[in-house]
Amino acid sequence: MNVEALPYTLLIILTELTIGSLWVTLASDLRGGVTRGFVLTMALCIAIAGILALWTASSLAIGPEVDGYPIDPDPFPRFRTALLVVTITAAIYMFAVFMGWDPLGRIAGIVGSVAGLAAVVLLSIMFAPPTWGYPAIFLGLFAGTLALGAVSVAMTWGHWYLTEGALPAWPLRDLCLILLGAHALQVLVLAVNLIVPVREVPLPANPVEVGLFQNPVLYLRIGVGLVFPIILAYLAYRTTRIRAMQSATGLLYIAMGAVFVGEVLAKGLMFLTARPT
Repeated sequence: MNVEALPYTLLIILTELTIGSLWVTLASDLRGGVTRGFVLTMALCIAIAGILALWTASSLAIGPEVDGYPIDPDPFPRFRTALLVVTITAAIYMFAVFMGWDPLGRIAGIVGSVAGLAAVVLLSIMFAPPTWGYPAIFLGLFAGTLALGAVSVAMTWGHWYLTEGALPAWPLRDLCLILLGAHALQVLVLAVNLIVPVREVPLPANPVEVGLFQNPVLYLRIGVGLVFPIILAYLAYRTTRIRAMQSATGLLYIAMGAVFVGEVLAKGLMFLTARPT
């Protein structure tokens, strides 16, 4: 990965983690089956991740390119505003749940989720110029956001079973299915973006001397970031069916690490090739 692209990669991953976790937490809260303590904990973690993302965004001096990767800097101020709304509403969500004002908390979560979608849209516009088109980057970021959110929320919810064994198994099964769906979308996006030609190939100061299909990072992204977590998510889903919740949580721990690694590799490839993977 280009060194200049590292802060942007960190910003994208923190943004995906913040927004995806809010989406999946709110969906779990509205669906039911999860405890108020869990929702409060997740809202707190989301607010902290949002603060870190905002801090990262404030440190960037946005220009027309990132080491040869052309970007559109115009949406960046609106992106930061949307991310700020996500962070504030997550904090309100947490406080409302703590006070027992669950309807107010859910309204805040809905507002934050809409703002999160707007942030993903604006981030996609920023990084779309060299790709084959806006759908390439938007679907890639959307799927990555959903995958990071699902694996983080599922792994955290798994810990609740370790202290409260009477909890129903179906919420964790649902979260595993969301994770599998997110990975299925990522596989589809990867296949399309590898086939369709890009509009402009980035020209970094220190280019990689091998083509995309000769680059081992692509196969690490596929193997470690997609195939491995898909297997783990399926195994976690199967273990929830026999109420082996401790085993499912352990599998999701490993899956979370694999998903994070996969997202880092995907963003590194994107900045080198303009192909969101």
